Amino acid sequence: MADIILVPTSHVAEESMKLVEAVIRREKPDCVAVELDMNRLIAMEQGGGSPWQALRHLGPWTFSMFFVMKKVQTWIGKKTGIMPGSEMLRAVRVSEHHGIHVELIDQDLGITMERMRRISWREKAKLVFFLLKGLSVDRFASGAGKQVKLDLRKSLPAEVVDEIISIMRKEFPGMYRVLVTERNRHMARRLLMLSGRFGRIVAVTGAAHSPGLRDMLNQKRI
Repeated sequence: MADIILVPTSHVAEESMKLVEAVIRREKPDCVAVELDMNRLIAMEQGGGSPWQALRHLGPWTFSMFFVMKKVQTWIGKKTGIMPGSEMLRAVRVSEHHGIHVELIDQDLGITMERMRRISWREKAKLVFFLLKGLSVDRFASGAGKQVKLDLRKSLPAEVVDEIISIMRKEFPGMYRVLVTERNRHMARRLLMLSGRFGRIVAVTGAAHSPGLRDMLNQKRI
């Protein structure tokens, strides 16, 4: 099996962009795999798609959920000066500059959106309310009730990532299954397939994916 180096990132952190570039330059991999599909890559390069088309395709509850999630990410991105997903684009551009093969390993966005439509409207409404209720974007309340100050320019501490994953799994099981578990399974399959072609792979994924993805790759449980 190839040497697969997972690089967990925060989609709006300047530190993640620097980390991605540093790891690629240091490791000199045969392949860089990124948590994107072709649709998302094109949309990011072109500045996004039509919201009305998304509304027709997703329906009001799923669209509202995605709309609020995107607005939160964009708002945080403006505070940090880094637009969501910039570290993925940086990984692609740095790899292309050094002549390194790039693979897009995420599940097709259309499939993920279709799976999201099947989640109950109650869970979607609960998530929208949860986001609008106003989690402070520079603070995080741990399970013990402790307020943790966050530096949005840096990647989230591992304990905060674990806490967020735990909350999502417990409070939003449908979302967690579709947005994390199913996509982890898809990415693990892609990485295992790529391991037969390349000797050294750097895989750039969001921090929430890294623990589960690492377990699947170690156990080949996909």
